Amino acid sequence: MKDQEIKNKIWNKLNKLRADRNFSGFRDTKILEFIGVKLGIEKLDSILNNKELLLKMAETFTITAPTYVYNFIEEIIKSENSKTFFDPWLTVSSPALYTENKTLNGTCINKTELDIIKTIFKEKSQNIKLGDTLEILSETSEKLELVVSFPPFGMRIQSINGTKSKFDFATTLLLECGKKIENDGKLIFLVSNSFFMDEKGKEELMKKGLFVEAVFSIPSGALAPITNIASNLILVTKNNIEKTFVAEISTDESTNISILKNFRSQKEGKAIQLGCFVDIREFKSLNSLVAGKEMNDLVKRIGYPPILLTDILISINALKGDNSQEVVHLSNSIYLPKVGNSPVVASLSELKIKPKNYYQIQLDEKKANAIYIANYFNTAVGRKLRASIEVGAVIPQISKSQLTKCIFYVPDLNTQAELIEVDNRIQQFTFRLDELQRNLWKQPKSYKSIVKELKTINQEEKLENWIDKLPFPISSILWRYYATKNNSKKIEHLFHFFEAFSEFLSMLMLSALVQDKEFYNAESHNWIGKQEKFKNWYLRATFGNWNNLTSNLSKAIRKYLSESDKKEYCKNLFGNPSDSFLSMITSKGIVNVLFEVASLRNKWKGHGGITSETENIQRVLTLEKQLNEFRKYIADAFDETTMLSPTTSSFEDGIFTFNAKQLIGARTPFNEITIKSLIPLDRKKLYLSNSQQTKPLELLPFIKFIEATDAIYFYTSIESKDVRWVSYHFDKEAELKQPADNELFKAFDFLKQ
Repeated sequence: MKDQEIKNKIWNKLNKLRADRNFSGFRDTKILEFIGVKLGIEKLDSILNNKELLLKMAETFTITAPTYVYNFIEEIIKSENSKTFFDPWLTVSSPALYTENKTLNGTCINKTELDIIKTIFKEKSQNIKLGDTLEILSETSEKLELVVSFPPFGMRIQSINGTKSKFDFATTLLLECGKKIENDGKLIFLVSNSFFMDEKGKEELMKKGLFVEAVFSIPSGALAPITNIASNLILVTKNNIEKTFVAEISTDESTNISILKNFRSQKEGKAIQLGCFVDIREFKSLNSLVAGKEMNDLVKRIGYPPILLTDILISINALKGDNSQEVVHLSNSIYLPKVGNSPVVASLSELKIKPKNYYQIQLDEKKANAIYIANYFNTAVGRKLRASIEVGAVIPQISKSQLTKCIFYVPDLNTQAELIEVDNRIQQFTFRLDELQRNLWKQPKSYKSIVKELKTINQEEKLENWIDKLPFPISSILWRYYATKNNSKKIEHLFHFFEAFSEFLSMLMLSALVQDKEFYNAESHNWIGKQEKFKNWYLRATFGNWNNLTSNLSKAIRKYLSESDKKEYCKNLFGNPSDSFLSMITSKGIVNVLFEVASLRNKWKGHGGITSETENIQRVLTLEKQLNEFRKYIADAFDETTMLSPTTSSFEDGIFTFNAKQLIGARTPFNEITIKSLIPLDRKKLYLSNSQQTKPLELLPFIKFIEATDAIYFYTSIESKDVRWVSYHFDKEAELKQPADNELFKAFDFLKQ
């Protein structure tokens, strides 16, 4: 039975139970779905038909990981099936219950939970004890062979038999189990990132002769909705090792096989996610490792020597209070936010948030210029640097100790000064252009003198250069506007551009969000309207409808990025793009322009008739003003994000190497590039790839690329049994009508109310 059929079966049963006052409903049905997949429909049916059992299960809040995580654990312990399993924190979702091993010992703290386990797992529950696991462990002399457990995150304890523990519950439990483990035994625990930030906890493990042999990071959001905290499986043994193997578990089985192969052969993978070796004392999270690697790749372009922050600073002060006027500014200081993405500044007047959220870093004026270092922190390299030193399981932030480990790539003091001078000149040009624009409308008669001055400044980037940086589906339309002198055609092409961009932007956002079907289903009410007039709008899509969807999606994503528990998860769905890309897709300005242009089109179409050349010129100027505004919000969003059409591929050591056409710019033939990917790519599909990332984003099929003619078509409507596609740049065959395929109908499912 397919996953969706299992979900339907569960929901049909739960809907019937809602009339029961004693039934509070399931916060998370993952455990029922998992049982259906792992133990079979017969077992699921027996649970669904046991009302008393369902009522008990609805009251529990156990951590249920995705099926691929359980499968990964099974692969790790495949050779250990002859050993006795022990779980000190047994719940109905404990991995040990779903393995082939029939010898299971453990403790369960909750009687209701134990009743559930005994009902579902009669054979395996014979040796399970009810009670305080730490007390039971401290009193037993039995040795443990294999411990696998999902203990709760962030729980504190008071004492063990009267002795207060210095650590949280998970670390304390790990240490207590470690005391009982055989010399060749293994402990596999689910822990949050906060485990790696507890320096004393890691030290205590090593003192007790326990070593973290491997860390397998679990993809962000995998444990939702119970928790969005970043999590990891750690493998602890008594093997004295120098370096810990780190990788990221994947939803793709072949990738996980490669990870385990690398781990067993103690070999680094071709990407960090496939395996690398770290000093566990320095390790904070896999995201920090990836950010560090991306930063190192970026700094290769800079060409300056590395220096430590400690080499150029005088002091680091954690500021206090809410009022910047109460802070004493120290000469040559920068202000770096502890949390979030606010800019680093060199002046108290430029603080964007309260002083207590900043570090004041005073720099040695003989070695570094505060303005340069502040600007450095705000570049792509600087932001990656900040991301690589963030720590924290719930709200990542920069600690003072991590700051001292910062490595910079900066020139000598004289070169810093010259770079600042160039930046000042650019700002002066910008200010002067703003001034000229104001003067133009204050004194329209002086426009000829302003034109002369513009010719002398002329530092602005040509529109042609910007068009060449945009994805082909968009740039191809804009190029037609740019290339023609016919004003009526310019109007037509500009309208096509804005409408296509709205559909394109909706497609990008939907493509990211649908990667996690459960998250999408739970959140889609935020962007899919329930009004009757919008029902099945996508069967005959209009500019206005795409704008509504784009607006709703942009608003929802803007909200997720502002929430600490969803921010990283949301960025991961998009493939960790640049800040400028995220700024574009969440821009209110872009949405405002799209609605304004749609309004103009409706207004001008409503008047009908043939327009004069004078009126056409006015309309072109109006639309060009909107285009300039649009360009401001898009800016360099696509500089590090490219659109791909894969061609040939090879697979080696867990890495797919693809040759792909880079669908960027308006001119063909396209550049062919080689990319590395952790996931397989389908030649019939299009992808969005972010610089330095190894998981391209598969795009929903609302656009179609015809490789033979290098033509792009946009979906517009369903007509009878055919799909109507239009190309805004390919005159030879500007319209296609083709039978609808399953992929398109699957995409429609995400738009249904």
